[in-house]
Amino acid sequence: MTNHPTAFPKHNSHSFCQTLETIYAYLYELLSNLNGVIQSPKYHPERDTLYHSLQVFGYAMRETQDPTLLAAALFHDVGKGIDYPNHDKAGAQAFYGVLNNDICWLIEHHLDLLNNPTKTRRQLKGTSQLANLEKLRRWDLAGRKVGVEVMSVQTALNILHPHSHKILDHSLCN
Repeated sequence: MTNHPTAFPKHNSHSFCQTLETIYAYLYELLSNLNGVIQSPKYHPERDTLYHSLQVFGYAMRETQDPTLLAAALFHDVGKGIDYPNHDKAGAQAFYGVLNNDICWLIEHHLDLLNNPTKTRRQLKGTSQLANLEKLRRWDLAGRKVGVEVMSVQTALNILHPHSHKILDHSLCN
């Protein structure tokens, strides 16, 4: 398993808000750590977690411009580089206080439609959370191909960067 980054440094100074460089370096590190994290060929014929995550992001980009959904698609499996068996919770934990709560919730619950589809649909019936989980699940399933060309981590982050004010946790600047 790859080395996982240290927890995101919490800062309360105004100067921290003036640069996104630290935040995006942390996001880059979390994604880059997925390179070489091998998944079960039974469920993931594409094997590499980073390759899968970039595919999922590409599918999301074809269907939405919503930065929350795009970020959830890109970062949904980051926890596999931290605590593979509990990657949904580990990934969300890595982002609480960094990304907004809606993105963290989607990351933490991205397996709910796999593990408990009936219960999840009953509990979230008629909510945007269910609609968003269904989209994320569809993209997650689609991003399991071999031989698909994907963008680089830096390109994906560059796409999200203009939406920083929407995807980042606003407490970073308090």
